[in-house]
Amino acid sequence: MKTAMKALIAVAGTVVALSGMAGSAFAADAAQLALGKEKYEYWCATCHADGPRENGRLLPGTASLAAKYGSSRPAALEARTDLLSPYVELVIRKGMEGMPFFRKTEISDAEMQAIGAYLSRNTKQ
Repeated sequence: MKTAMKALIAVAGTVVALSGMAGSAFAADAAQLALGKEKYEYWCATCHADGPRENGRLLPGTASLAAKYGSSRPAALEARTDLLSPYVELVIRKGMEGMPFFRKTEISDAEMQAIGAYLSRNTKQ
């Protein structure tokens, strides 16, 4: 398990480095952002939406990120300004910590890229 996590971290570091060089190559158009928002709300918001559930507890993904990052960055993914699309795509396909991975039969490559574009829309690349 530790070896797999180290490999995932190494791949993520490479993706981050490469995406920084790509610059505007990851810029998204309005249609892709709209699709990303739609798919984020369908697949991701059940765990990662901003705000508490009815009983006042944070959603599991948001609560996990709040515990992990404290006040150093927002726990709500939609509020983040440091996410890069290739990293989001990697986490969608491979999962991370308690988050499951999603197969291509659940989230297509185009939908995954749209979610990545949507979540990285506030990130200066």
